Amino acid sequence: MTNGDAIIFDGDLVEMSEQIVEPKDEEDKIKQLTKLLRERCSLFSEDETERTMAQIEKFLARVSGPAETTQSFLQETANTISRMFDFAEFVVALKDRSDGLFRYVAFVGMRKEAELAYRKLGYTADEVISPIKFPRIKLTNHLDFFLGEYRPYREGELETFNRPSQLGKERGSMENLQEGDYICVYFFSPTREILGWFEIARTMNGLIPSRHTFKWLEFLAVIAGRIVYEKEFGVPRR
Repeated sequence: MTNGDAIIFDGDLVEMSEQIVEPKDEEDKIKQLTKLLRERCSLFSEDETERTMAQIEKFLARVSGPAETTQSFLQETANTISRMFDFAEFVVALKDRSDGLFRYVAFVGMRKEAELAYRKLGYTADEVISPIKFPRIKLTNHLDFFLGEYRPYREGELETFNRPSQLGKERGSMENLQEGDYICVYFFSPTREILGWFEIARTMNGLIPSRHTFKWLEFLAVIAGRIVYEKEFGVPRR
């Protein structure tokens, strides 16, 4: 019996009370309470948020092993996030501790030629945060949106695009994510040093991600930052 049900009583339609019917004895009360609690803690996801949480839980269980390297963790992260949010092109950059340059280490959905071009790139910390070298729209502390109209790429980077012939085309809709656009989601150390970033260049539906997706990306960047920092600097979890 659910809230809002009705019954026929002496020929009349009678609305049922929305209050849960009080059990007759202690045993019935416990049974009813047990049923209520199990429904609220069901393993079956009821909405988009719960489904996303369940996927993140499974992801963390897969990558929590000490044998997981930083690069294998980031590749698994790229694979998982791309599946969860329907990203067609997704790459991850990581700061190289040997020389301090940021390099791309994980790839999803890229042409072989584009991936090889990505692997040749390296950026200093000053270049990464420079709005002059790479014009952008700053959205949050974690998110920068690089508009194709700003031409946020330098000489030698055109080979990294999967569809270079589409560069410079007029934006059809404000909701479209077009060739030349990309979104960076940064992950940080506890002292707010940039350790790397997720980079989204294309979605399956061709649209800019939703607010819901942006919020989850920021949350996942916080998790990634903590795990990368632990793996790179050997900081034990508490």
